[in-house]
Amino acid sequence: MISDKNLYNSFLQGDITAFEELVIKYRHNLVYFIMQYLKSYHTSEDIAQEVFAYIYVNPETYNDSYEFKTYLFLLGKRRAIDYLRKEGKHQHISLDETDMTSAKSLDDMLNQKETAVYIRKAIDELKPEYRRVLILIYFNELSLAETALVLGKSLSSVKVLVHRSKKKLKQILEKGGIAYEI
Repeated sequence: MISDKNLYNSFLQGDITAFEELVIKYRHNLVYFIMQYLKSYHTSEDIAQEVFAYIYVNPETYNDSYEFKTYLFLLGKRRAIDYLRKEGKHQHISLDETDMTSAKSLDDMLNQKETAVYIRKAIDELKPEYRRVLILIYFNELSLAETALVLGKSLSSVKVLVHRSKKKLKQILEKGGIAYEI
């Protein structure tokens, strides 16, 4: 598999398909991350497209000392906050359906779907900063350092946020009868 930096370098040399691969690889994760700030899926999708368009038009702005994914989420966060300032609204995240392809039977699929719905509701009950940190780390697989950069916080602050958010999520899930390990 070709690394993001190699794909980006290919794009800089004129390979448009390399840029398209990056878009395909990250578009859904970026949209769902932006949805943490905005309520509307369609608005989040539009902002994600703006982010990719910005990168396409201004390729020199990417500093390859960062991971491309980190840069992408940082831009997405900035655009979402700009949108909120412009619109003057605070909105919430809504996670999409989880992947059901690993289910072995219809019962498994139904159980997974029910659990996924409850987990989404539990995550929605968390404070916004708790939701953001969990989604960046566990759904988008950013490292603690990358998450700190995206959120504009210190590494130690992110570690504390992760611990507190997992602890709070555990409390919410256990209230609903779902066992959760920290």
